[in-house]
Amino acid sequence: MAIAAGELDPGAPASNMSPGTGSGGQVRPGVPANNMSLGAGPKEHVLSGASSFGVTLRTGTKGQAGKGGPTGQAAPPPARPARPPDLLAPHLPQETAPKTPPPDLLAPHLPPTTRPPSLRPPDLLAPHLPRQPGPDAPPAAAPLPPLSAQCPACSLHALVAVHLRRGPSGRWRQLGAREQPVSGDMTLDTCPICFGVWLDQGELDQLGDADVDPAFLKTMVGRSAGRMCPRGHGFMNEHLLPGMLRTPVDRCPRCRGLWLDGDERHALARSSTPSGQEDPKVQLAKRGVLWAAQVLTQLPIEVDNPRRGIPWVVLGLGVLLLGCYVASVLGLVYAREYALVAGEVLAAPRGGYTVLTHGLFHADWFHLLFNLYFLYVFGRNVEHVFGRRRFLLLYFGAGLFGGLLQLLLTSATATPVIGASGAIAGVCGAYLVIFPRARLLQTLPLVYVQLKIPAWIYLGAWVGFQAAMAIFSEAQQFAWFSHLGGFALGAALAPPVLRSVCREVGETVRVKSAAAIFGKVPRRRGPPIVVQPVRRSS
Repeated sequence: MAIAAGELDPGAPASNMSPGTGSGGQVRPGVPANNMSLGAGPKEHVLSGASSFGVTLRTGTKGQAGKGGPTGQAAPPPARPARPPDLLAPHLPQETAPKTPPPDLLAPHLPPTTRPPSLRPPDLLAPHLPRQPGPDAPPAAAPLPPLSAQCPACSLHALVAVHLRRGPSGRWRQLGAREQPVSGDMTLDTCPICFGVWLDQGELDQLGDADVDPAFLKTMVGRSAGRMCPRGHGFMNEHLLPGMLRTPVDRCPRCRGLWLDGDERHALARSSTPSGQEDPKVQLAKRGVLWAAQVLTQLPIEVDNPRRGIPWVVLGLGVLLLGCYVASVLGLVYAREYALVAGEVLAAPRGGYTVLTHGLFHADWFHLLFNLYFLYVFGRNVEHVFGRRRFLLLYFGAGLFGGLLQLLLTSATATPVIGASGAIAGVCGAYLVIFPRARLLQTLPLVYVQLKIPAWIYLGAWVGFQAAMAIFSEAQQFAWFSHLGGFALGAALAPPVLRSVCREVGETVRVKSAAAIFGKVPRRRGPPIVVQPVRRSS
């Protein structure tokens, strides 16, 4: 609103007033002069009590605003009041224009890596929380791929993955076939034939059975182990572990993995074996039951069983022998017609079929059960290595060769001979070549002390007893020469079969053993002598 002649209505707002042309202007003291634009008029006046925000006054040549106002010289403008704080600013979005941060006076004196990105206080919980992978963090180590390697020790089987899980009590246990491994479980690669185990770097410490000083693993014997690293890094080296083993262990210089033979595994990594995973009280109870059974029967019990899968051929042969015996007991078959009588066969060669058929029948239940027990204990392991067809050839070949030797060397030419002892002796001979260090639990007679006897001692003593009885004994109811002939054939057939199995296994894996590459069986080392294994306190 424009007012002429220099008059202004009292009480009217002085908003958006623009001064006209005049010679001078005057502002009344105490009245704010915000947003007032002065024109070229001679004088401008603002009434007392009128708001001066956005007020434009147009006056004449001479005007006066109220009584008592100063005239002549214009008063200086008053100081602008302080702006009140904006309480909504923290809750509103920040302005798009970047604000200049205050200078960081400590930045020039700090290393670049420790320079704080902001003025936030330090996070005291950060060191105790799991680390989050940042953009500059190094990439995590990739998990090792599954092994596809031939056993570097025996070369008779590919390494098999075994998954272990630590229980609430801290004891490791092996997962079953239907259990799936999860995060936190340990995966070891073992040989089901020689019981050796491959331990990647750090797995021996994770088991916690023995504290191995890393400095010992740098003490080389000075020669190559003659065994290939299952990871495909070439030959391993032999390292000494003073105070624990007197025989060296094999270690890869590149991936730092460790190979332990069966006996070394029992000394340093017992938690990875079935016997080391059982509760000591349960083991003691089982040993008591086995001791009582052995006192009554005097039969050996295999401590370590490398069998994997079901021995179908062994079970089938057991059913065959049981069926033939039941048929003879029921009178369906006359066992005397199929018995081997050396005098009759030599006189009439048409009865030569009895050299083979005599092994299908037995004299009594004790004879049958005794042979079935030994067939199952030793045969299931040999079948696993030989395969089904080779095992059948071994079984019937040993029975045939034992019958021929009995036919030619026995002095009891009129005594009928029946029983599968010659064929089962051939299985025992092959077992001795394949598993010479397998342990058998035997209770000694008279003293009733239970001992773990290696297979080469047990079977060696049995063969020596058979040879002594064949030479010096006059007992005609035992086929000593049949036992010796079958055992000799089984021991003779084992080496070529093992070489064939070694080549076959090498064709199915990615990393072959030294024996599969160079065509010779690696040298065997004696069992280690455990001095003082240092066990980690739980």
